[in-house]
Amino acid sequence: MMRILHIHPSMLAGGVEAMICSMAAEMARQGHDVTVCSIYQPKPDDIFWSRLPGNVHRDTLGKGNTGFSLREVFAVYRYIRRGHFDVVQLHGFLYYYFFAVVMLPRQRFFYTFHSDARRENFKWDVRFFPLKKLAFRLGLVRAITISPASQQSFRDLYGCSSALCENGIPMPVVDDSPNVVDEARLTPATRVFLHPGRITEAKNQLVLVRVFRRLIEEGQDVVLLIVGKEEDDAILQQLRPYFCDRICYLGLRTDVPSLLARADAMCLPSVWEGLPVTLLECLAVGCIPVCSPVGGIVNVVEDGRNGLLSASSGEDDYFQTIQRFLAMDSEDIARMQQLCRQSFQPYHITNSVRKYLQVYNK
Repeated sequence: MMRILHIHPSMLAGGVEAMICSMAAEMARQGHDVTVCSIYQPKPDDIFWSRLPGNVHRDTLGKGNTGFSLREVFAVYRYIRRGHFDVVQLHGFLYYYFFAVVMLPRQRFFYTFHSDARRENFKWDVRFFPLKKLAFRLGLVRAITISPASQQSFRDLYGCSSALCENGIPMPVVDDSPNVVDEARLTPATRVFLHPGRITEAKNQLVLVRVFRRLIEEGQDVVLLIVGKEEDDAILQQLRPYFCDRICYLGLRTDVPSLLARADAMCLPSVWEGLPVTLLECLAVGCIPVCSPVGGIVNVVEDGRNGLLSASSGEDDYFQTIQRFLAMDSEDIARMQQLCRQSFQPYHITNSVRKYLQVYNK
């Protein structure tokens, strides 16, 4: 049995937080002593904080204000030093952990890159980049990447190797009763597309709504439902003029797998990605993903087999890919849905955790 700490700024709604929650739960189920620590004080809408099971210890450093603070840097160090953990699994904003890494050289630190390596350098991380590079090259922190594409981006940026542990999720629990997806069908022939993603630049929602406005103007019987936390208000304000009875923003939802199970397809025209948890949920419930070819998506989705990939994240390319989906007949759709379910199997959380534990034990 190992004492394992997962530490992250917060446990609000997002793919990273979903992954931490699933990993911690599975590691605890296998008999390890697991703690999840949130640097920020948890809020009522921190979905994955409340979803942590009872056999996972929950702790917080209680940070209240946003932004960088030296107080939290020292608080993280004291917390890790006093915890006597066998493994400290770091997630997000590596600058919070530098003092602990330097002052606790015998502690085993691991850091997961949940996206393209370059995309994990924001604000203060950019300023600390030379130290990050040195920490990985000296082995003070061991890097874990979540897809072959993510692994290559790390190698290109840092000039050293990382362990590969693909994302995984437990089999989603789905409520089969009618939900908002069914309510959105304006006719029996309406195709309902679901976009699960926080309102951010990475998710490319402005291109998405432009594509669907073009489809609607051409007379296509389609509906787009956007589900996710409002993270960038400026982007949301740009999206609002497109909202109508066929393009709807539902805000934050906790039942995404159930929505995916009743949708015709999932839309993910991202500009960059790691290995999206929503993509794995989509495959697990047999919903067809229509994605851009970025990040770990290309390691999971094979165009025309278990989903559709556009040529790029651009509007015209994504528009053509949605049209390809609309041209598919019922037999093609049923076949692809079955292949989606089959392709989920390697991404079950047990496989992901097995690889993490192997890395920890090296």
